[in-house]
Amino acid sequence: MEEPVEVIIVEPLDTDLSLIEALGANAAFRLSSVVGPSEGPVGEWFERRGVKRFDQLAEVERLLPGVLVIYLGKGLPPAEVVERATSHGLSIISRDVITHLAAQPLAERKGPATGDVIGRYRRLLEDYFPTSRSSSTAVKLTACLTEVTTIWRATGGAILTSVTGATLSIAAQRGLDLPRDSAIKLDPASPLLISISRGKHEIFNDFPGELLPGVKAPSAVVVSIKASATVRGALVLWSDEAEAFSKDDLGALALFAYYLAMIIEVDEIGERLGENLVTDPLTGLHNRKQFEYRLEQELLRAKRYTLNLSLVVIDVDDFGKYNAACGQMLGNLALSDIASILIKGTREVDFVARIGGDEFALVLPETNRLGALGLAERLRADIAGYPFPVPENVDAMNLTVSAGISNFPSAAGADGDLLAAAHIALEGARRGGSDTIKLWDEKLEEEQ
Repeated sequence: MEEPVEVIIVEPLDTDLSLIEALGANAAFRLSSVVGPSEGPVGEWFERRGVKRFDQLAEVERLLPGVLVIYLGKGLPPAEVVERATSHGLSIISRDVITHLAAQPLAERKGPATGDVIGRYRRLLEDYFPTSRSSSTAVKLTACLTEVTTIWRATGGAILTSVTGATLSIAAQRGLDLPRDSAIKLDPASPLLISISRGKHEIFNDFPGELLPGVKAPSAVVVSIKASATVRGALVLWSDEAEAFSKDDLGALALFAYYLAMIIEVDEIGERLGENLVTDPLTGLHNRKQFEYRLEQELLRAKRYTLNLSLVVIDVDDFGKYNAACGQMLGNLALSDIASILIKGTREVDFVARIGGDEFALVLPETNRLGALGLAERLRADIAGYPFPVPENVDAMNLTVSAGISNFPSAAGADGDLLAAAHIALEGARRGGSDTIKLWDEKLEEEQ
């Protein structure tokens, strides 16, 4: 049996007691900490069960990657909660999502299409949760749609957003011969459009005419996506098999619809705050401009206080071959997965950036060359063992990376240019074959 998910409850209300009791009774979860008042029925409930209470999330002892933070307060989590959680690799979900996730019937679901609902959903929370900065909105939506179509063995699926009259925008798609962000216009009398406009969850058997442009399917299911009580779109799946979906599937699919709603709402807030000016739009990592500024500042600090500073430049081996075999959409998803691995494998003080098409950089303050080498080796192994997505007609493909490391003051090159020295080391790694790491030294520079 899979280990239970460790859970931190934040800002519970007395009216949440029945929900909390359901969580406590569900073997899939282990309530480890609560952030909130100690008085009242909820506070007493946690105290009787020995769950540790804290006044702030920052005080919680076990802020470890993979821990689930459930925010039960009103609206979106406060900025300090989001910042603390994301900096430690924690997943944040809201009241709406956990209400469905805690439902015991869902945990007990059986059947070939939905047996791994919980596991797949957990993976999304851990790798692509809404407040993660390691993925763009487009990649998060694509990842969710990939998981959902796989679980339900759907012939195809689409995430439709920007509901304006009879016009919808394709935010992500599988099995639909239309590019992302394409606008499609449905017949105002279409049962699909009516269902989406009304915010309904519905199953269609023997759908009349085309479900979507170019799609005729004997069975389909639509689940509305709502953010702040507003219908933002729908998750639509279809199958070539008759009656492939049942009413029992709607509750599980609603989990993913709530997840999509959080992605849309939280990421839109980020865009309004201008985060796209400092981040790479595909992976959500810091961009090249921010990297150059941070490297300059850290190098000045290292020189002023005689500190170690290491730089790791990472390049994906033969990424063009992967892109050619799997397509650009899955190639982008793979780059985002690599970004997520890098974020999870580094410290809060480290700086991770995408500085080229398939090139990443890690600025590691107060880290000597051997420490940087050990970190790079762990990340290299994590990436080499990661199950990157491939189309159904393509055999599994492994992606590997090569890396070059420079260090101040011991291995920074003759002119102290950390980036140039790291690139020299990277070229040396490439000459040695793929899946290789090299530290800069004078011999490598002489070989250039």
